[in-house]
Amino acid sequence: MTADHLAWAFLPTVSPAAAFIHLIGRVAMPVFCFLLAEGVRCSRSLPRYALRLAVCALLSAVPYSVFKTGKLFALPFSAAYTLLLCFALLAVWDLRLPSAVSCLLSAALLLCALPGDWGVYAAGWCLAFAQLQKNLPAQRLVFVLLALLHFFSSLLPLLWQGSGAAELFCRAGIQLGSLLALPLLSRYDGAKAPSPPVPLRRALSYLYYPLHLAVIDLLLFLK
Repeated sequence: MTADHLAWAFLPTVSPAAAFIHLIGRVAMPVFCFLLAEGVRCSRSLPRYALRLAVCALLSAVPYSVFKTGKLFALPFSAAYTLLLCFALLAVWDLRLPSAVSCLLSAALLLCALPGDWGVYAAGWCLAFAQLQKNLPAQRLVFVLLALLHFFSSLLPLLWQGSGAAELFCRAGIQLGSLLALPLLSRYDGAKAPSPPVPLRRALSYLYYPLHLAVIDLLLFLK
């Protein structure tokens, strides 16, 4: 993830080095979605989990906006924002509300996810990981289909613009890197941690995302 962000900040987008780093960097979000789904399933306190995600999303808002747009607050929103909405979506499905209410709330959350990094693709992955946990072939199929949909949604506008092969790969082809997460996910055995995480380590894991973006913003400012 960090290397991916550094490449967006300091390497030409259409270049072999950037394309390679971005291709590998696409692995991060599927893994985050998988961990979120597992976290919701295994969490000892969903309210505290939601609070940690909300704080991370709030702290990431300005650093991500500056990183992405050069402005203090502008669209799109960060991946932390998207994961917070994914958490809410999983919570709605776990509540077993009446179908009409569940569909309405889910649609509203998906709509809110649109301006977030990875948006509805991340939401779809989270749902697949959570709802198809006992049907791995179906889970993997949904994951692959969403990854391919993400790829084609990036590819088609570039084809319409008449982009060359190098730009097509460096801007759209890299999205296929999400599929590289599959070997990592297949190694998960479902075992719970033997003990609760160390509070300081857990706090740093949430603070890392906004902090590394703030450092990149500072480096760009000093460049």
